[in-house]
Amino acid sequence: MIINESVRTLSNEVLQKYAAVDPATIGHTRHFGFSCAEFKTSIPGAKAIGRAVTLRIPSMDSTLCHKAPEFIGKGDILVIDRAGELNYACLGGMVAYAMKLTGVEAVILDGAATDIQEIREMGLLVFYRRLSAITTRVLGNDGELNTTVNCGGAVVNPGDIIVADENGFVALPPEEAESILRAALERQATEPDKQAMMRSGKKLADISKANELIQAKLGQ
Repeated sequence: MIINESVRTLSNEVLQKYAAVDPATIGHTRHFGFSCAEFKTSIPGAKAIGRAVTLRIPSMDSTLCHKAPEFIGKGDILVIDRAGELNYACLGGMVAYAMKLTGVEAVILDGAATDIQEIREMGLLVFYRRLSAITTRVLGNDGELNTTVNCGGAVVNPGDIIVADENGFVALPPEEAESILRAALERQATEPDKQAMMRSGKKLADISKANELIQAKLGQ
């Protein structure tokens, strides 16, 4: 069993500036750090940004799920690596309630959850792989808190900046996060103008310069 302190990187004030950024916008220019597994969500349409607090639960022992609330708070996202285990649910009503009281922005669980209606009613944003009626146990055997984990195919380090919505999530190194997110905001700001151009009759392939590339290719 390993327990490390949480890593505080960007402040909550800085994180709030980038709350409108979508993971898919970042995906236009960045090619790694993204989840590649399909996640369900407790709150359709919701998104979250925060610092990663990581948790690895490799077995049916969820002891550190009960400890994790002491390490998370406002501006944090709990990222749970279940090491491929999809049968036993480590997040249910009571654990979720403890998480909710911390002010955590979201929980990303690469495994099974349970008590989903209760989780929805308390308003906790959870991204999870599946639901299960069989739960983990508090055994005190193993688990890791704030170590490097793999969640949904993405490597996540404690303190990484997580941008998540129902399309997936991306983990960004904190030293790069501000410049990446600023560029994403600038890109998103151009979309209304492009939509207006299409409404006025301009072709998407002209706006994106796809036609130029096609003509150059066919002209060879």
